Amino acid sequence: MAPIVIGTRATPLARIQADLVARRLAELGVDTAVRAMSSQGDRSLGGSFAQAKGVFTGELTAALRDGSVDLVVHSLKDLPVEDEPDLVIAAVPERERPFDLLLFAPDRGTAGERETSEPAAELATLLDAGEDAAGRSVAAAADAFAPLLTGARLGTSSPRRQAGALAVRPDLVCCAVRGSVGRRLEWLQSSAIDALLAAEAGVLRLARSGELDASAAGAIRGFRLDLRSWPCAPGQGALAVQVLRGGRLDGHAAMAALDDAPSRAAAFAERSLLGRLGGGCLRPFGAWADAGAAGAEGPVLREVHALIAADDWREPAGVGEAPTTVRAAASAADGHDEIDLWALAARLERRLAKLDAGPAAGALSSPGQKTRGYTPSAAAGGDAGAPSVQPLRGPAPSRTHGAPSANTPDLIVTSGPATVQRLTRRLDPVIRVAALPATTVEVFDAPWPADRIDLNRPRRQWPWLLVSSPNAARVVAARAVREPAWGRLPWCALGEGTARALLAAGVPPNLAARASGGAEFARYATRVLNPHCPLFVPHSTRGGTSLVEALEAADRQVTAWEAYTVHPNDDLDWPQGWQAAHARVLFTAPSAVSAFVASGLDWPGSCWAIGAATAAALRSAGAGNVKCAQEPTAAGIERLWLDEVDAQPK
Repeated sequence: MAPIVIGTRATPLARIQADLVARRLAELGVDTAVRAMSSQGDRSLGGSFAQAKGVFTGELTAALRDGSVDLVVHSLKDLPVEDEPDLVIAAVPERERPFDLLLFAPDRGTAGERETSEPAAELATLLDAGEDAAGRSVAAAADAFAPLLTGARLGTSSPRRQAGALAVRPDLVCCAVRGSVGRRLEWLQSSAIDALLAAEAGVLRLARSGELDASAAGAIRGFRLDLRSWPCAPGQGALAVQVLRGGRLDGHAAMAALDDAPSRAAAFAERSLLGRLGGGCLRPFGAWADAGAAGAEGPVLREVHALIAADDWREPAGVGEAPTTVRAAASAADGHDEIDLWALAARLERRLAKLDAGPAAGALSSPGQKTRGYTPSAAAGGDAGAPSVQPLRGPAPSRTHGAPSANTPDLIVTSGPATVQRLTRRLDPVIRVAALPATTVEVFDAPWPADRIDLNRPRRQWPWLLVSSPNAARVVAARAVREPAWGRLPWCALGEGTARALLAAGVPPNLAARASGGAEFARYATRVLNPHCPLFVPHSTRGGTSLVEALEAADRQVTAWEAYTVHPNDDLDWPQGWQAAHARVLFTAPSAVSAFVASGLDWPGSCWAIGAATAAALRSAGAGNVKCAQEPTAAGIERLWLDEVDAQPK
């Protein structure tokens, strides 16, 4: 028999996995040869994989179909749930540990942290520890995330992990770090991110093969997450050996010997549960099944735990709210001989429907947190319970002295109604909020310099796209839909507000700088990004100069261009009956401040700002009583309100 040709992705971890299968087949007396190839997912460092299936498997299955290889080895979690009629998973070898690890940067800050009952362990110790899901080496998700500082940058490109983490800690900033497991650990060691979520199976396989940096294993600390409170991706830790249906390896004795029945039963139960919920592997869904040893009729499921996020989870997460997640579990100890996966899926669907797949407003006001007598609405469905937002229209108001009328808003925000509603969703429904759009964005239709993107460089020297504002985030995300080449690049965001705008657009940044302006952003990029990486900077006609000049001063290769402009609203004016002395206005960007100055309106009695740059623009323009939100989120706006009115708005 000719040697069996094993197809695999070309990444270090994928090669290790293929070699595991090759060694096991060699033990069974089967000769093999490994052929590595690149996948679509491996050829992209940016964008979102949440809108595409099979980005890591398509090239492998194509090679299987054309006869270039005899079998392929996948991570089972990467395979689409839907069956392909001409292919079959011939074997699922014994499953590696399915846990996720939450790992912390070596020099992360500790001021203000809440320590857990069990301190974080060194990565090497975690990998050496036992794998009992109930053992002391496992931490509940809420406890594991507790030590992270407010606004910590969490590295993960997985929608499941992003939604789950933000449900526990909505203040976190998600960064879609990509590349090999080793490269992601390097980002963590460099403190470009503060924490990293990774599958233990991949890290463990690297460690066993000698590919894991010993210094990383000793310096990085973290937790193994409990599978009951933090279910894994369906099939995580399991390998899938895929062959052609009816081909020479379908039903081969070596495939049967390679298969581990309990591992197959557990992994397929998790995948089946996801399939019953619809949406396939693109949904933010986790499931863990525990299968016992085979009985008379095969392995028996002992327990199943599942968690799913609402489909709109990015909308609340984009403004710092906890996305809605629901969970369900079943156990053979419930009095049934076997677990009914259909019933478990139905329970998850009913719970999602009951919550109307909407964010839980007022999530920050948890038990024990003082709100000085004011509690935000606890409405759980959609925007129910959020303050009513209306754009300001109508004739110019009279500018007489005196208190505002009973029909005037309590808070004016210099953005459109949709943005205002997201930012003010935590405020009590009786608080009247009005949108006063100070600017409009005009996107230029001129070509972007895609001809300068050179992806033939080594991956560590690929160009980076620097996104410098929420407006730029929306422009870039839309452009990447039209021109996918830009979506393949890694993106770096300036500050939390820009990072959240990208997340809301479905494309979280690969990295996010803690910076309040172009000069600070440039210092971060210069420190963190490879000096051989070209930098692309799309910006507005009114901004971007400080960033570009600082990058050029650092001798970086920069390509910058004007991608859009911001126009002031020529009709900017107060609502009928409103007086400047009594006005409370939230300025959302420096461009809104410029538009307000150009309008000639008197300064409001209270000026709120989102971001240090906006606050600086207000002070520079002569505004008084300037207050800055601690973060550009709905929670930050809530805190400003509480400080302003002392928790007694009415």
